[in-house]
Amino acid sequence: MTTQQKKINAAKMALKRIRPGMCVGLGTGSTTNEFINLLGQKKQLLKTLRYASSSIQTEIFAKNYSIICEDIDQFDQLDLTVDGADEVSRHGDMIKGGGGALLREKMLASISKDYLIIVDDTKMVEYLGKFPLPVEIINFSPNTTINLLKRAFKKCNLDPEIVMRVNSDGSNVITDGGNIILDCHCEEISDPNLLKEKIEEIPNVITSGFFLNMLNSVFVGDEKGSTEVFFE
Repeated sequence: MTTQQKKINAAKMALKRIRPGMCVGLGTGSTTNEFINLLGQKKQLLKTLRYASSSIQTEIFAKNYSIICEDIDQFDQLDLTVDGADEVSRHGDMIKGGGGALLREKMLASISKDYLIIVDDTKMVEYLGKFPLPVEIINFSPNTTINLLKRAFKKCNLDPEIVMRVNSDGSNVITDGGNIILDCHCEEISDPNLLKEKIEEIPNVITSGFFLNMLNSVFVGDEKGSTEVFFE
């Protein structure tokens, strides 16, 4: 079975949570796109819903299904947000931001009553860190910021390679908010809470790809279908 089919299996489980009249947040990435594809086939249901998105990329994709996303400021609260993740640990902590939308994804999550994360089973890990940790920073003094980040990681007994995220032509990736992203290759992070605190103390850092203490469960797609995995 392909990874794509596993993502579809997880997306099918999330679709069952959608009810007419809901305000729905749409995350960013290939797994969320599978959810949008399934939702787009529910013509009567999708007409009753309102939507906010975490990226321009998602807005463009959703328009293919006549799903029009509104500005997040139009919502006091979302009924639920459906999003993917790059890694989910056995404690329910996540690394997100592989698609570059980590700041806006956190904004959607912060106003959502229900936060649904859908992943294929390859994203479930013992410890976070094999996927590079994204750090979104202001487009100013990146080399100084990298040095400050290295000091922060050293306090957590880590010595990662930190690189600027670039496009295929070598130019810096620029987020929807006009910022740049540093990817920190760590391998294993034993104390993500401490590391998050140290990283986000740095003045130039807007946010990190750590999404911690935000999940009660996650929808995991595998070869047999999908399972809701619960965390203590």
